[in-house]
Amino acid sequence: MHSEATTGGIFTATIAAITLAIGLSATNPAWCQDPSLTPPNSAEPRPVKPAAAPVAQKSASPSTIPANPTPATKATPAVPPAPAAATVATPNPTPSAAAVTPTAAGPAPTSAPTAPVPPPASEAAASPPVVIERGDDHPARSAGIGYIHQFSADVGDNASMGADRFYGSFSSRVYSSDDLNVTVAMGYEYDWYHWSGVSELGVSDPFGSVNLFGLQARGSFKVADEWTASLGGIFAIAGESDADAGDSLYGGGIASIAWTPTANMMLGIGVLGVTQIENDPIIIPIPVLHWHFADDWLLSTIRRPPASPFVGVDVAWEPEGSKMDVAFGIGWQLRRFRLGTNSDPTINNGVGEDQSWAAFVTVGYDFTPTCRVDMLVGTTFYEQLQVETSNGSNARSTTVDPNALLGAFLTVTF
Repeated sequence: MHSEATTGGIFTATIAAITLAIGLSATNPAWCQDPSLTPPNSAEPRPVKPAAAPVAQKSASPSTIPANPTPATKATPAVPPAPAAATVATPNPTPSAAAVTPTAAGPAPTSAPTAPVPPPASEAAASPPVVIERGDDHPARSAGIGYIHQFSADVGDNASMGADRFYGSFSSRVYSSDDLNVTVAMGYEYDWYHWSGVSELGVSDPFGSVNLFGLQARGSFKVADEWTASLGGIFAIAGESDADAGDSLYGGGIASIAWTPTANMMLGIGVLGVTQIENDPIIIPIPVLHWHFADDWLLSTIRRPPASPFVGVDVAWEPEGSKMDVAFGIGWQLRRFRLGTNSDPTINNGVGEDQSWAAFVTVGYDFTPTCRVDMLVGTTFYEQLQVETSNGSNARSTTVDPNALLGAFLTVTF
């Protein structure tokens, strides 16, 4: 589905699509996830069922859409057509039906065309499967936008909170070779909070409009057969619209390694380390999993839209031959940001934090091989809010009751 690189570029553009939510959150892991992570079956030749119509791949990286293959036993003209573009390759090919001519024991040639003789069924069954040659054809750039409305819910006994959240992402592969890929990525999130009443945070409007922006550069390289590693750096800023920009900066890095033993499995681990505003640095492990455990079924931590703010895992149903898919996911978010001026002077230029867990269902649709929409419906089941003074002390915290989520994401690759 979403990230735009290759398996060989696991750690270059869905740890895409799964790390700036931690980066933007910490700050926002989703766009900071390795933008180069790509499901293994989009980076290796894969068997194609002749009866299947070509469909846009729904894994972390769009791949070439194969031409509709022709069954080996289909009758063809005695004179073969001009060769088509080389998008489908058959290893060690056997003669096709078009190349079979009448035997010497057959009738003498005449001016009338003679129908070709199809090969015996046993010979056709022994033919090798048709495979798709991937080549260096993955889109080099990905752009995404998204929106989630968080419906109002109670905060303690005397207050309520809701939010409108807007997302944007862009990534570009700036260098690519057989052994090395270099990608730059950026992500933006704007959170507009709506308050009513006074909660345990002690103020009617602890924070209003929050901006989160992150920039990442990453290189991935092949370390052995089936193994790829990556290293990257992160620079980010997070704060209210009137917060001091110089006091809203943080940064860090990410390292990861992944193993692709088969075309249906990718396993790996990433480690993200970033500084935090007025707090100790945080180190977060990021699991990498992309597993086709049954026909049309997928368990993945890297299939989400690049602009998604959630870090977590999806169980997805991706029926073959369909442009639509459905997934159930669990996701985590963490946002820590600098506050601006406030009606409560004790938290002027302080620190705000919003951490949550959510469960949701997404329905995705591939309009074209390079344009996809994901609709999201879900709910938070845990959310904690916190404010601190300007030096990160005297924390006040409260929890928010579960509240509904409704959103949409658009991803374009080119």
